[in-house]
Amino acid sequence: MDLEEQTLEKTGDRCEVCGAKLTDAELQVALETGGAALCSVHAADLVPADEIDAVEAD
Repeated sequence: MDLEEQTLEKTGDRCEVCGAKLTDAELQVALETGGAALCSVHAADLVPADEIDAVEAD
């Protein structure tokens, strides 16, 4: 049996960290990136891995 690729069509309407209700823009970002449903405060806390490597190298 072949497995069919699945896409994320729906996400929760609350931040996975603090439980705050997400705005339409925050929901759209979560759908487009396929990442966690996060409010803008907690999404800003995320730092790309290449930036962390650069800081640790100093």
